Formats: sequence, C-alpha cells, structure tokens
Amino acid sequence: MWSASASNQWSSAPGFCPPQYTRSYEQESGTVYACDYSGAIEVNVNGALWSRTWWSLSGGDTVTEFTPVAKAQLGIWNTRFEDDYAAWLASLPPSPTACTSC
Repeated sequence: MWSASASNQWSSAPGFCPPQYTRSYEQESGTVYACDYSGAIEVNVNGALWSRTWWSLSGGDTVTEFTPVAKAQLGIWNTRFEDDYAAWLASLPPSPTACTSC
C-alpha cells in the first residue's frame, strides 16, 4: 500500500528557489534576491519527496523537478528543469584555476 500527500511552500530566494531561477540584484543596502517562481507544490509518496512543481502567481508558467526515484519509476519525464539547470551552469563564468607555479 502506498500513500501520497502534497503541500505548498512559498519560494524564498536564495534558500528555497532553484539556482537557475534565482536572480540577484545589487542595491545600496546589499544584495537582494528574487525567485522566478512564487512557490512550489511538493508531492510526497510513501513519506519521501517525489516531485516539486514550481509555479508562478500569474499562472502562466510552471516547471517540475523530479527526484531520482521518480525518474527511475517514470522512465520518461519533462526535462525542462534539468535543461534549465544545465543552461544556467553553462552560463556561469569559469572558475579560477589554482596557481600551480606559486
């Protein structure tokens, strides 16, 4: 027998917002963070996180983050979350290399 539940949580960048959807803005008072999404609906199956669907208040956009367990059981899924993450990683400046002659 299995059990499922779902709950909503409001986003809070940078702590509860995927890095590819987190924006930062420098202001006189310091760095301000914002999330592209308003919140996420978490689905738990048998007490473990299965997926998290990020949603916007405008209702115009959502993206779903599937856990490895969900992916293994589904076999195929919408890969937008992973694709957006890969694009975000590729956009980062290269990390400085360690000085080998210092």
